[in-house]
Amino acid sequence: MNRRTFLTSLGALGAAAPFVPAALPAAPTVSAPEELGGQALFACLPYAQWTAPGVTVIRWRTARPSTAFLFWSQEPAAPRDRWVKACTVQDGMIAANTCDHAVTLRGLDPAKPLAFEAVSEPIASFGAYSIKRGATVGSGVRTLRPMRSPEGALSLAIFNDIHGRLELIPKLLALESTVQAAPAAALFNGDCMDDCGSVESAQKRFLRALPPLAEAGLSTLFLRGNHEYRGAMARRIREVLSPLDCGRYYGAFTLGSVRFLCIDTGEDKPDSAPVYGGLLQTDAYIDEQAAWLAREIESPEWKTAPWRVAVMHIPPTCGNVGDNDDWYGPTRLRKIMDPLFAKANLQAMICAHTHVYNFLPPEKTGRPYPILIGGGPSEKSATVTLLKASNNVLDIRAFRANGAALDGIIHCERRA
Repeated sequence: MNRRTFLTSLGALGAAAPFVPAALPAAPTVSAPEELGGQALFACLPYAQWTAPGVTVIRWRTARPSTAFLFWSQEPAAPRDRWVKACTVQDGMIAANTCDHAVTLRGLDPAKPLAFEAVSEPIASFGAYSIKRGATVGSGVRTLRPMRSPEGALSLAIFNDIHGRLELIPKLLALESTVQAAPAAALFNGDCMDDCGSVESAQKRFLRALPPLAEAGLSTLFLRGNHEYRGAMARRIREVLSPLDCGRYYGAFTLGSVRFLCIDTGEDKPDSAPVYGGLLQTDAYIDEQAAWLAREIESPEWKTAPWRVAVMHIPPTCGNVGDNDDWYGPTRLRKIMDPLFAKANLQAMICAHTHVYNFLPPEKTGRPYPILIGGGPSEKSATVTLLKASNNVLDIRAFRANGAALDGIIHCERRA
């Protein structure tokens, strides 16, 4: 299914089968006190967003305005009274009386697991001099895998263009190749949703897939695609999906032996397209990123990294898949970013957007790096890209939902 065919059939995807986490543990049901109606307090159980080395944001939603506290430890076997209690404080006030909760943990050791439990109390009334709360309700403990080994090795599972087909995620995670890779995190490279209409639609079409990942031990990392630019909630997406810790949906970070370069590729049509209502300035945004990229590829962190990998939704070239190369998004990237990528000494670029898996070696595109483009939102076209790296080896390969390995392996080795 190519993009143009897909864009005319969003309605059909909206009726996709309900999410059944076949390969992941089921999320527990936690109930609020009877005096508050006995309704489940957790509308969305906790999920973990990794935003930078040593930084993880734990998010959850409650069905009623509540408090938000987190108990955590990187020594999961430690007695509970030795776990740290954390909360969000702003302007001298602990966050409370809201349904959307987030606690940011900093200074974590990426080589250690992270055990945590989200705890909330429903607020019955919030007066100026009297606050009445219900009983404490916990989410149950989740234990996240270390983001890298003590020796620096890491493993990531990369998804793209899910477009609300949440049943694809557990199927791809249950593949023997994925299980053997034991990824520490799921990186979502854009177009997780068809659009961002509201918090409720974001939960229905994507967020509810994330708590089972946390329960299975995986953190998540979210990058925007062009569909995350669309809808009334797009300008508030930070409330449910954190950007990188730098505060942007683009940036660079070093994890283990890999320096990751994340580009926010914007929309695929000009800012002047009528569908955007004159409310986009992605041309200027791409220029801003290009100026940043020019500095990044000259930085010591970039130049001394054993491996350098770019991750971005829209590829600079689609390998002549349909007419995608003629669209504004790829054309803009070729013009503005290609000269910088050519100087970056990349080992790999991982992209998405076309809904058709493709592997473009350097000899096919004339670029000094290979491009791997993930598949699309159907069981036939969906892919998972597995990235494994150590100081001496970088290995990237993709698999279909039926377990078939795809042509196009990126394998690099360095002398010890």
